[in-house]
Amino acid sequence: MTQLTFVPGALVPAAGWFAAWSSNGHHVRVDGLPDGVPDTLPTVQLTDGAINAADVPARRIELLAAVRVLAALPPGDDWPHWRRPSDTVLAWSVAAKLACELVAAGKLVPTVTPADELGAVYASWRLAADGDDRMQRLAAMLPPAAFAVRGPDGSLPTAVDALHAFGDAVADALVRGGQRPQLDPRRRESHRAYPEQLVQALRGVDPTVARLRMPADEVVTQMHAWGGPLLERERALVRLALRLVPPDGDAPWRLALQLAAVADPAVRIDAGDVWAQAGSPIDVAGQPLAEPGLMFVRRLASAARLFTPLDRALSAVEPVEVALDANEVADLLDDGVDALATAGVIVDVPPELRRDAIERVGLRLRIGRTVDADVDDVASLNLQSIVSGAYELVVGDEPLTADEFTTLTAGTHPLVKWRGRWVRVDSDVTAAAAATAGQVTSLTLTEALMSALTGRLDVDGIGTVATRATGDVAELIGRLRSRPRPEDARVVGFVGELRDYQRRGVAWLQALAELGIGGVLADEMGLGKTVQAIALLASRQGDRPHLVVCPTSVVGNWERELARFAPDLPVIRHHGVDRQISRSVMRPGRVIVTSFALLRRDQHLFGDIAWDVVVFDEAQQIKNAVSKTARAARTLDSRVRIAMTGTPLENRLAELWAIIDVTNPGLLGSRRTFDARFAAPIERWHDDAAAERLRRLIAPFVLRRRKDDAEVSVSLPPKQELTETCGLTREQAQLYRTVIDETFTGGLSSATFERRGQVLALLTALKQICNHPEHYLQEGGPLPGRSGKLLRFTELIEEIVADDASVLVFTQFRRMGDLLAKHLSETLGLTDVPFLHGGVPLRAREAMVDRFQLDPTSPPVLLVSLRAGGTGLNLTRATHVVHVDRWWNPAVEDQATDRAHRIGQEQRVTVHTMVTAGTIESRIADLLERKRSLADAVVGTGEAWISDLDDDELHELVALSTDEFVDEDDDQRVSAAEPQRPRLVVVDGGRS
Repeated sequence: MTQLTFVPGALVPAAGWFAAWSSNGHHVRVDGLPDGVPDTLPTVQLTDGAINAADVPARRIELLAAVRVLAALPPGDDWPHWRRPSDTVLAWSVAAKLACELVAAGKLVPTVTPADELGAVYASWRLAADGDDRMQRLAAMLPPAAFAVRGPDGSLPTAVDALHAFGDAVADALVRGGQRPQLDPRRRESHRAYPEQLVQALRGVDPTVARLRMPADEVVTQMHAWGGPLLERERALVRLALRLVPPDGDAPWRLALQLAAVADPAVRIDAGDVWAQAGSPIDVAGQPLAEPGLMFVRRLASAARLFTPLDRALSAVEPVEVALDANEVADLLDDGVDALATAGVIVDVPPELRRDAIERVGLRLRIGRTVDADVDDVASLNLQSIVSGAYELVVGDEPLTADEFTTLTAGTHPLVKWRGRWVRVDSDVTAAAAATAGQVTSLTLTEALMSALTGRLDVDGIGTVATRATGDVAELIGRLRSRPRPEDARVVGFVGELRDYQRRGVAWLQALAELGIGGVLADEMGLGKTVQAIALLASRQGDRPHLVVCPTSVVGNWERELARFAPDLPVIRHHGVDRQISRSVMRPGRVIVTSFALLRRDQHLFGDIAWDVVVFDEAQQIKNAVSKTARAARTLDSRVRIAMTGTPLENRLAELWAIIDVTNPGLLGSRRTFDARFAAPIERWHDDAAAERLRRLIAPFVLRRRKDDAEVSVSLPPKQELTETCGLTREQAQLYRTVIDETFTGGLSSATFERRGQVLALLTALKQICNHPEHYLQEGGPLPGRSGKLLRFTELIEEIVADDASVLVFTQFRRMGDLLAKHLSETLGLTDVPFLHGGVPLRAREAMVDRFQLDPTSPPVLLVSLRAGGTGLNLTRATHVVHVDRWWNPAVEDQATDRAHRIGQEQRVTVHTMVTAGTIESRIADLLERKRSLADAVVGTGEAWISDLDDDELHELVALSTDEFVDEDDDQRVSAAEPQRPRLVVVDGGRS
């Protein structure tokens, strides 16, 4: 992993640079940073148990070129694990942001240092400490690798010294316009006056000030006397604290001045006590604070730059407080508190005046009754119903009369005492509120629900307005939020037993359907979503046809399940070349079962029919909103649309938006609006408030249960998960290394599209080699004796078959499935080993599934293509599941496993995941283990994400690092590791 170490400048701060290096010695690069030029980092390393000086190969990156990139990097928590930079990179990113902020705030001090024996000095800029303790706080978390630069005497700097040197370097370089300092011999002969030389030295390339009228050491002493206090960098003992005191009667607001101990902010020293000491030291949390008055004035002067009313305190001889008017208090509450807190100043505000607590005079939209003439009650509503809304004046949640509003806004003060509490009055807001109050508006039911559930509505010309539901809308929301009971389900025309949680799911679906509102049934795989949907269809009145859209592989399963659980429902299979493309067969009361592919192909037919309920099974098929499938789904005319998926959110919130926009169009707003309100705040900035608004909005329309929920109490047998670690044969190891060397020797394209193709080709080749050399070479050679994975796979299948058990074998490659089928037939004597993949016709798939599931004389092994057969199938005969090769999304593998571990399974299910040690498979296995939770699944459904890695990260991901591989010919274990280099001590917290 790439490390960044800051190397201070020997001449002036702006001469500093970054060393980019890696413990494995590979060429290193961080996204966005220039490659730099070869150089050497003087550091230390551990050899033979001792720390010794060492010069490490590195890439030299110019200071500002690095700072521009570092200052723009997201924080560490915003990175997916596989792309997260090293701790040194993230630490310097924080330092770069802080240094740029301080420079932008003008916290710069010019300084001079002795240059040489000729009496010249070097001029440079440094950052003023100015009471800001953030450098000290950051230093406590700075990884040693970030600053381990060996000095001429062999010593290493402290973290605090390194951060201050970096801050000075940024300040000096920015003022110089990014010019790298260089000495110019002609400057020695300059006859310009000292002030002119000093200005030129501070702004130009050459920092030299020569031919001084006084000794250089005297110039240095005078400059230090002038700017030294601002460069105070010893560990800060205190920081400024301000306490806002509300007025009593007609008295003004007051800002009491204090000092607070850095070690314990609860320890306060009032300004009056500071002046009472008459310059004597004050004890601060057990440590003496020298010259407390001078320290207090410095802190106060720094804070006055951020909140100008504090300037008045600096005019007093011994200031103890500052009087504020209401407008200044409003400015303090709006922006001043945050600005001061960023600079390390503590601001104590009464609880009722805090930003999240203070009540404001404003406008609220009261969403009430419907205005449709044909709507008699809530049950008559639909998503196109129109509801009325009236704007009213409020303080917080309390309505205001016109007279009360006039009283509150009569004055010019932004803070008004009303009914015993402080109320905020913003003149621009109250003006718009006064002009809008009493007006009536109309909204669609979808808009009304979105506004009422989130508690806010964006209104053109006004901004964000609070909302409150009343009347029909409040009643509707109450019904949506109510928790249906199992006994609420109307089970009509359904043959079979439903578990309590399934009956509650049916009741929930029926309640939504009665309101003409769609929903997402997101129960975990294996909890019986299909039977819940069938119970819904069977209970409908049958005045329109129903439509079920599902993957091709489960069309037959739906047909069978409908016949089993709802035998009175006529079912029409709309699939195959002989399907009837006619409206006449799609009569009321019938259930039409088709595939997502035919939904697109026969869109003209399906879009011309008025449907009752449309069910989208495996609804992740419509998670791409711009796909033809999703567009076709949105064109369907139906009373209700139900989406069923065990993975409603695999990667991004946009997928959730796409699915809900099909079931309840407009509920989440347009895609652009959704991105602005929810996706960007939640995914980029981890905005908890936005996440909570989204949760409240979708909660009534999404039902999600897991197998381990107390409500579910599914008595599934236990599931045991085992990792089957395999070695490589000599042939595999040689092929693996050759493919990597050829790829990196030839170089990867810088063009995104071409690079992505190269990376995916590399990954595919490596995964094929891990499976079997013949899978990669395709030469028609023999299978035994050439693959460590095949050796372990054969042993595993022999053990399972000998135990009279059955097994599902999943692979993502059709060719590998063919090779395994051939090998099992020859090795185990199994005839006709079935392989279910995308090329098998639908009826042949169904026959293959039925034979494995129902025929005890069929082979105990079923090979399955991960994508073609990983969803929608019930294969509970199997008590073992084998994943031969890894997919990049754990949710996809879990879905495949759930073909066996689901309702109806009565025996323990053992899941075997085959991983080739030391290869890309083992690294991806570690990654996926940390991404099992769907809520945290940021790994894509394919391998495209890996193409975004830089060359060094990609090499680290795919490099062969196994300690041993197997050779079946002589059963020897031979070391395959490279000779070990000495390891650096200065790693970033052990992450490398």
